[in-house]
Amino acid sequence: MRRFEFVDSTSNKFWEVDVKGKTLNVTFGKIGTKGQSKPKDFATPEKAKAEMEKLIKEKTGKGYVEVGGKVVKAAKPVAKKTKAGSVGEGLSKAEKQAKAEKVLAMFAGGQWEMARGILEVAQEEHWLFEELLEGCEIDKYGLPIPSKKIMDAFGEVRTYEEMTYYDEAEEHHLYETYRPAKSELLMLEVLLHLPKELKQLQKLQVKFGLKLRANILSKYWKEVAKSKFSGVKYGDPGFFTDQWYEAREAEILKVEKGCEARGKALNKAWREEEDLGNGIKLEMVLIPAGKFVMGSEMGHSDDETQHEVTLTNPYYMGKYVVTQEQWEALMGDNPSETIGAKLPVTDVSWEDCKKFIKKLNGITKGKFRLPTESEWEYACRAGTSTAFSFGDEITPKDANYEGSKIGQPVEVGSYMPNAFGLYDMHGNIYEWCEDWYGDYPEGSVKDPKGPAKSEKRVMRGGNFKKDGSYFELCSSSRDKCDPIWRCEAAGLRLARTI
Repeated sequence: MRRFEFVDSTSNKFWEVDVKGKTLNVTFGKIGTKGQSKPKDFATPEKAKAEMEKLIKEKTGKGYVEVGGKVVKAAKPVAKKTKAGSVGEGLSKAEKQAKAEKVLAMFAGGQWEMARGILEVAQEEHWLFEELLEGCEIDKYGLPIPSKKIMDAFGEVRTYEEMTYYDEAEEHHLYETYRPAKSELLMLEVLLHLPKELKQLQKLQVKFGLKLRANILSKYWKEVAKSKFSGVKYGDPGFFTDQWYEAREAEILKVEKGCEARGKALNKAWREEEDLGNGIKLEMVLIPAGKFVMGSEMGHSDDETQHEVTLTNPYYMGKYVVTQEQWEALMGDNPSETIGAKLPVTDVSWEDCKKFIKKLNGITKGKFRLPTESEWEYACRAGTSTAFSFGDEITPKDANYEGSKIGQPVEVGSYMPNAFGLYDMHGNIYEWCEDWYGDYPEGSVKDPKGPAKSEKRVMRGGNFKKDGSYFELCSSSRDKCDPIWRCEAAGLRLARTI
């Protein structure tokens, strides 16, 4: 049997091929699983072997390495290894620390899948695991105690608070532990991927009693983290199973088919892309013209009075909010507090956004802009009249908000899209709109653009700091801010005139 695996750090796929008599058997799947097998019979053993060689030739050249044999073709240049098989043997202590810190930064920046991929392909790099787990312990209760280095990466601390109470004049003391949940999870992720040969660290894994099952840290999730992490990237154990990912992809495919049908009906492309160079692209999706009731029946202020709005023209809207890599590709800097290529760009003012759009229009066919407030709410609702685009209640499975206990922006596309194919319209970060903030008009209106002048600009969508109440994150929720103001929770989503 010949086995091939991806060498790209963002992937963990494999495939195997073998011939037994006249039968060619191909197995494929994710590393760590048995995969799926597909046998095929041929007239002679020679034809089966010829088909195997043909298949190997077709599959190679796409980033696969033959395990235990020669490199067929690597997606990236493979560093020359030492006799011990490690690319890090010649590195100094400072260089090893620097590389380990980059992996920590990936986890802290929300790039958990990419960081996991690095751990999976770095099984010969024992020094990396030693650096990552240096200073980590397991306490007497079998719980993880991450190192200061790991906690610093997340800005977390492990603290204790003494509480005193009296029972029949007798004094009692209790000690409450405030645990750095994300740091603990990172420590356990590293233990989960620990090379079997690295015996000096195995005692941590054994002492904690980790069980590998469908890539889930089952004991930890069930007993500790389930209440603290329920977002797509971090949370519920079910979110790490192949079945969950497959179900999610199936739901996304349904949404995209609906978008495609809508585009055909309007005789327009349902999505557009702008290439910003170096493989960085802006994705826009078609929003049809339509009519809806804007505002909140339970509005938390007098200026959210419900009124009918008609948008007479279709337009395009950003599939995601603008990311840091997209911003940096045009502006040459990254103002965001929490760093990550696929994280939303933040710490940008309304005026900063206008400068970005001006530059974008200068290198493209133009017509990019911020959405009006009515366009934003219409696109967010996507044909619904419920509090949120997914119903009248919100849970950490639906969005990144205060109840998700993540405490920072997460990568774009982390949650399910709405019916128009737009991601993360609720929570994660505020999104600037074009309009000045003001009272809604009375009665029905067409293509409203807000008041002619005011002091502050509209912000929509809520952010990761907001609670899950109706007034904070629902489709009609409004906020406002000075157009020169910047904060870690504010970014932008583009619109484009057709």
